[in-house]
Amino acid sequence: MSTVLDIPAHEAHVVRVFAVIDGAAPLSDAEVIAALGAGGDLCEDEIELFDLGDLGTMPLSDYLAEGHGIARADLDPMRGQIDGLAGRVLILPSRAFGGAAMALRVGRGLRLVARFEEDVVPVRFDPLPAGGAAGSVSPPAKARDGKGPARLAVIGFFAGLAVLAGIVAWLAGAR
Repeated sequence: MSTVLDIPAHEAHVVRVFAVIDGAAPLSDAEVIAALGAGGDLCEDEIELFDLGDLGTMPLSDYLAEGHGIARADLDPMRGQIDGLAGRVLILPSRAFGGAAMALRVGRGLRLVARFEEDVVPVRFDPLPAGGAAGSVSPPAKARDGKGPARLAVIGFFAGLAVLAGIVAWLAGAR
């Protein structure tokens, strides 16, 4: 029997923690990823799969707080269960879904331990300086009909022609 997890499109700031259950023969990394049963393409670069021994003396709850921005208040009720895990874990952030809706059919070899939301500080913008947006918008300049540059070119042409004619007349009279 598998657990089905429906991931909504554009899910953000969610982290799921899975325990890897190795049987008689340990699962390869590819088999663990396949056990997620993703109904779509996962961004595998976003998935973390590691042995808890790699953390040294750091508890998994501290790793989740510091590495994934999970609030300690959210971790506290699960701290005993999370820190009591042994072996390998798979950490699946919502970035791994690339914004796509997806169904996960979690199979043998994985057990969902927890789902957390990253503690995201809302974006705040400083107010505009006083009077920065005060005043009125001036009316649009009178629209040109597009003939201004053409008129200027014609005037320039005839002025140049007149100068040229004057030079030719001066040269003709100088002989």
